[in-house]
Amino acid sequence: MKKKQRYLTFLYHEAVDNNEDSGFQRKSAIPYKHPVKEFRDNIDIIVANTSPIITIHDLSNHEHGTLLSFDDGGKSSILIADYLEQHNLRGHFFITTGMIGSPHFLNESQIAELHKKGHIIGSHSHSHPNVFKNLSYDMMMDEWTKSKQILERILNSPVDTCSIPGGDASKDSYRSAKESGYKILFDSEPCLTLRKYDDLLIMGRICPKQGTSYDTVRDLCHQKGIKKEILKRKIKNMIKTIISPIYTRIYK
Repeated sequence: MKKKQRYLTFLYHEAVDNNEDSGFQRKSAIPYKHPVKEFRDNIDIIVANTSPIITIHDLSNHEHGTLLSFDDGGKSSILIADYLEQHNLRGHFFITTGMIGSPHFLNESQIAELHKKGHIIGSHSHSHPNVFKNLSYDMMMDEWTKSKQILERILNSPVDTCSIPGGDASKDSYRSAKESGYKILFDSEPCLTLRKYDDLLIMGRICPKQGTSYDTVRDLCHQKGIKKEILKRKIKNMIKTIISPIYTRIYK
């Protein structure tokens, strides 16, 4: 009997010493902005405690592995990519296309350069809705297709990977991504097994926030504490569901 494919995917956003230098400038974004040294230490811990570290291009050759993903497309993606390359690693950078070229985000040439260096470029929607699963199906389709078209024009290459803003997952968010032409979707469920929605592959992720202890990151590398991450995610999803009518206003 074939073993289930198991992948540990880490999710990060920004690596900055000044929160105003990169990424979204709302208060809710601050916990996802790591000081540069802390971020580099996280990567060093992951490198020292996991193997192999792969990309989606390697899934067919590895039944297990660790992946590195980075949401939003903030300017610090350049610093992040440079540090990964020092370790001969490549990451998955998911771009909020409506922010391309704005003061705190990557521009088109920088995105193309990341792609040229071998990093995976994917969609993080066009406008980054705070609660993606609350959108109508047509709005989901618009977010995915618009973002895909923009990225494919910039890269002159197919884009078939995406991540859900806020990690909010629903059948419609999966189905709309599939119907928009994506083949692999990353959400924020702390799940190690590869899931499927029809022929769309779904990968879960674990997100160490700013200030997460190095011992915790090390434990996660060894797949310790996953149950705790699952519980935290369930609680967050429950809170979002309960207060969803006002969630968008709270987390501006």
